[in-house]
Amino acid sequence: MANQPNIITYREFNDYYADANTTIRAKHDEFHVLRFSELGNDIVPVMGPFCTAYFQVAIGSEIQARVGVFDMREEIENYSMVIYLPGQILTWEKTGNWEGYVANVKESFLNLGGLAYLTDSFSFLHSLQPLVISLSVKEYEQMSQFFELLLDEQKELKEENIFVIRNLLQVLMVFINRMVSGKIGGSTFPELQYQKLATWFKGLVLNHYKDEKAVTYYAGVMGISPAYLAEAVKKVFKTTPKRMINEITFLHAKTLLASSDIGIKELAWSLNFDDYSHFVKFFKKMSGLTPAAFRNALKNKG
Repeated sequence: MANQPNIITYREFNDYYADANTTIRAKHDEFHVLRFSELGNDIVPVMGPFCTAYFQVAIGSEIQARVGVFDMREEIENYSMVIYLPGQILTWEKTGNWEGYVANVKESFLNLGGLAYLTDSFSFLHSLQPLVISLSVKEYEQMSQFFELLLDEQKELKEENIFVIRNLLQVLMVFINRMVSGKIGGSTFPELQYQKLATWFKGLVLNHYKDEKAVTYYAGVMGISPAYLAEAVKKVFKTTPKRMINEITFLHAKTLLASSDIGIKELAWSLNFDDYSHFVKFFKKMSGLTPAAFRNALKNKG
């Protein structure tokens, strides 16, 4: 199957930094905090599509860029926060100056499970859309203090520094969750157990949707019945497990049709559709257009 789409998933910070042609490198495998000014002057102007296996949170007083998550694009303004989540298909284009901070952190290091009761279930971590949040000057200055504290602790990586960094990052996530929920109407979920299961399911789908599309597979991995999984997903995400699998698969397909010249048959195979006609029917059901008609419509629009 030649010409398969190649969406890189960056699991290590330094692989991402190298491909972006930055001068900075992380000294710890699970977290890294930096100022935009440390990236150097030769950073690539455009990057993507790609995925990361970790969270990225960026804030900027100047942060002029176009960012994409799946097939959606958004212009970033000054005094903004951008949040990238593991499993999203991402692109970005640098269109001007960047002044601010970035925190990259792996979910295993954050260990947010023990903090969920303090929050609205970290609703901002459930999004499939670009998370670009406008900040006031005061909000930016408040968040800058978190980043400066993290940078100071990061100078040494003794056990006590790492302990402080984990706790500061957890507090930062709680702070962001409260801020984002107020700005975009974050959901509150009635039962923590449902939230944990539904979020676990979403993470599994983002990691395995190209190969596994059966709800029974995910329920089996989670050790629960498909009916209980459906109940949890409906409570939290207001949809069904199958629809979520289909929507994420469809977003992947749309993104590749729009951002690459991959053949439609090759795209179908890469998404583990054994039958090309099955993929065409699936895509038409999701969009109202065949993959070829969708691509032609994009070309005519452009």
